[in-house]
This record gives sequence, structure tokens and C-alpha cells, in this order.
Amino acid sequence: MQTVKVMSIIGIIIFSIGFLAIVGWSPTNTTSYTTADIDNSNAAIGFGILLSIYGIAYSITCLVQSSKTKSN
Repeated sequence: MQTVKVMSIIGIIIFSIGFLAIVGWSPTNTTSYTTADIDNSNAAIGFGILLSIYGIAYSITCLVQSSKTKSN
């Protein structure tokens, strides 16, 4: 069951990367950005949101599975 715990940690890392993508690539001053820059940052933010949703759901699932196996 060590593998599931490691995979849970990987899910937490994926969540962290996604969260940093959301925060790091969000435009702060829209007057100095071109339309392409805003579109690229929106795409990066969308990818970060998908990574965050996947990472947190994956880590919760792995932790629940590892605790079920541990209690049996």
C-alpha cells in the first residue's frame, strides 16, 4: 500500500503545480498586455484549474483507498 501513498503525494504535487499556474499566470494589469498574452494566460489558468481539480481528487481517492486497506 506504499504505492498508493506515494501516488497520493504525486496528486498533491500536481495540485500544487496547478495552483501555482493559476496564481502565477493570472494577468494583473490588463492595459499593458496584448490580446494574445491575455488569451495565453487564460489558457494557462484553465490548465491549472484542471490540474488542481484532478490533483486534489486523486490525492483524496488514494488516501481513502489506503486507509480502507490499512483498516482491513
